Amino acid sequence: MMKKFILLVISILFVFGCTTTQEKEISKQTEVIQAFFIANNNIYAVGDLNSYQFSSSKSEDVQNFINFLNSKDMKAFKEARIDRIEKNSEDNKIKAFIFIELDSKKLTKKEIESLFNKRDVYKSSQGNPDLLFGISHGELVKLQNKDEILIKGKLSKPLKTNFIEYKKSTSFDYEGTTDGASMALVWGGVAILMIPLAIITLPFQAVDSLSK
Repeated sequence: MMKKFILLVISILFVFGCTTTQEKEISKQTEVIQAFFIANNNIYAVGDLNSYQFSSSKSEDVQNFINFLNSKDMKAFKEARIDRIEKNSEDNKIKAFIFIELDSKKLTKKEIESLFNKRDVYKSSQGNPDLLFGISHGELVKLQNKDEILIKGKLSKPLKTNFIEYKKSTSFDYEGTTDGASMALVWGGVAILMIPLAIITLPFQAVDSLSK
């Protein structure tokens, strides 16, 4: 009896030990972000496909990114790139991965050393600090005054990226599995927002003011 129990425990441990969970891509589309701004301590991005909201109240990494965008390091801002935007088809949550390149010529040696001692900081092709930020728990939203925002605060250089939808799949190392069935995309209720222009701040773009 004890022998059977031990074999059962070993079998369970083997199955769980060989189980891996990974993100399976459902679709990929080109997204072009036309506006990127902060309002009410949230981050918003307006794209050709969707508009996105990342709330600092729901994610600490969003607050950390906002803190950086408002920091003195941004005086050396050179370029922003969005590596990708991801949507979990199961809960509709959005993740984005953003690179911020700073100009070393506008930083002191001490500031540069401090930046390179932090995690997720790389060297650009020109040797500048290139900081990677991942922000999560985002949502798709609809902006009632989208056209007005784009007229007043459109990026001088739109940010081209990929919008990727995925689902999490579990597989076993000892047996390959395939899933040929297409998954219906589940869209929850999308919030409709009006963002007053007066509270919008533009962290990185060649626009002097929203009020002009």
